[in-house]
Amino acid sequence: MTGSAPSLRLTPPRAPRQQRSQASFERMIAAAEELLRERGNDDFTLQEVGKRGKVSIGSIYCRFDSKDDLIRAVQARVLEAVEVDQRAVIARAEAEAKNLRQLVALLVEGIADTLRHHAELMRPMMLRATTDPIVSAAGKKSYGELSDLVHNVMLAHRDEILQPDPERAVHSTFRILYAAIARYLGFGSATGAAWEGGWDELKQDLGKMCAAFLLSAE
Repeated sequence: MTGSAPSLRLTPPRAPRQQRSQASFERMIAAAEELLRERGNDDFTLQEVGKRGKVSIGSIYCRFDSKDDLIRAVQARVLEAVEVDQRAVIARAEAEAKNLRQLVALLVEGIADTLRHHAELMRPMMLRATTDPIVSAAGKKSYGELSDLVHNVMLAHRDEILQPDPERAVHSTFRILYAAIARYLGFGSATGAAWEGGWDELKQDLGKMCAAFLLSAE
């Protein structure tokens, strides 16, 4: 059998409009989320999803072509929730910060806490992204959108950035702070490095280091 490239469908199936069907659909999603949280990976069957969500296998296949489709639908829900929370964090930081140093501290703390809040579902999704191109593409898209938002907010303080290339400096700052948080939370290949050190200390030190870099001319 010749393999064909998977369709990069990044949006989940629409929830049905009929109340009874919608309730069943939501139970499928909720059951899959519970299993992902409990297992820390996607090592479960649709039969387990059906039993947990009190829905039949036939009902699941009416909504999803496969377990892969169900997991991608869960990922879409998770990324949507993360985006809502991150946008609120960024807006609050932008409104409260009086200078770049305060902005960076607020952004680091807010982004870190949001990722930690959603970590139980993001962790298995990032693990799956290493083998699933659709999950990987959706994750990269979400990361890119967050990166753009943070860049725009930081570059609004361009006159305070002393690095010779402010755009490069902001890009590097976000990439490094995200990588440090992801490592702590055990995202992707960093699973074995999770929970090293104190969470509050990590946020405080990251905020100071990122601000020091942006405010340095060297």
